[in-house]
Amino acid sequence: MVKSHTYFNEKEGSEKTYSIVQWYEPIKVGPKSIPAISVQTKNKTFTNPPFTVTILSTDSDTPIEPPVEAWLGKTKLQLEVPEIEWHLESNVTTSYILQPIHITGYILTPFEKNIPFTFIESHLQKEVLKKKIKNNNCLVQERSVSGEFKMDTLRIDGRKYLKMIVLDQFIFPQKPIDIDIPATEWYVYAYKKGTNDEGIVRLAEKYTIKDNGMSIQVKELPSFPAKKIIPAGSFYIKDYLTEKRIRNGQATFLTIVLETNADPSSIGTFEFISSDIELMSEEFVSQKIIEGEQWRVRKELKFQINPLRSGQYLMRDAFMYIYFNTGTKKYDTLYPKSILNVYGERVHESNAMLTNDEFYNRYTHQTNNKLYIAKENDLFNHLANLIILVMLVVTAILVIKK
Repeated sequence: MVKSHTYFNEKEGSEKTYSIVQWYEPIKVGPKSIPAISVQTKNKTFTNPPFTVTILSTDSDTPIEPPVEAWLGKTKLQLEVPEIEWHLESNVTTSYILQPIHITGYILTPFEKNIPFTFIESHLQKEVLKKKIKNNNCLVQERSVSGEFKMDTLRIDGRKYLKMIVLDQFIFPQKPIDIDIPATEWYVYAYKKGTNDEGIVRLAEKYTIKDNGMSIQVKELPSFPAKKIIPAGSFYIKDYLTEKRIRNGQATFLTIVLETNADPSSIGTFEFISSDIELMSEEFVSQKIIEGEQWRVRKELKFQINPLRSGQYLMRDAFMYIYFNTGTKKYDTLYPKSILNVYGERVHESNAMLTNDEFYNRYTHQTNNKLYIAKENDLFNHLANLIILVMLVVTAILVIKK
């Protein structure tokens, strides 16, 4: 069920009557529960109990209007035109390929409105809008996936308005084209109002509001020497090392978190450019869309690296990321800022590898800290040779005595 609200009031004689209308649009067949409605006044709370309705079919070519009583034909009715506007907007008129274009469709109405209207067939109208906007050369990312409208308030020329967003999506053009979106419309129920012997009466009538079409120019990126996909947008980087200081021959992890407004499929990874470091593995950790008004994607990568000798290593000399900066309209490069210090003689190759096994890593860490220095190894070899020589001499003496 998709729910919308309409608030209005009427005044009859010396008494004032307040009415609250809730209009539910069925989306699927089956039983649907309607929650209780409560109205709080100064002296009392009035509550309408919950109830259940059964939706028999979703097939309908025309909106179902309230039943018309025979006596309504004798009543003079006048349409009360609601003060509402329909807008379909884009955040840009020109863009580059692979860049997000934010499309929003919304209804604008004065906050202090007193002319009622009701939403009808919102889910069907939304699908029609999507088909008009759809372009085979663009990827689409839907923002509003729930059945409820997102609402906001804003001021225009000092007047307060209620903004109800019914369509919220990002499109990502994959090639340089002109995106032409035709004129769009949205319809609601307005009401014909009249009076008779029984009081004020209303009769629903379909009311359509329209907005003009628009065109968006999508431009190609400037030429680039290498033939590969270059992401476009604004990019930010954070990076850190699991260990900033390690023994020569040990491995460590470099984690890079990349945040951007680019098409997720074009983000890619960092290029490894070092000959002094061994890249042992690359892991894609996560990629998620960040909730907010603007389009943001966060991607996390992890690289296992093993320096080949002692010294100081700048990670900017080992990794780089090329992209097209849509702000400066030039190609730019990102580098990690971490610095790795490597000390001591190189450990044996069997102890150089890091794994995800904590016990193994702890064991290799302990053994690496207990390695014999070169002089101790030489002394051990001399002692071993001396013992062997003594054993040979003793054996020879025993043989001679026999």
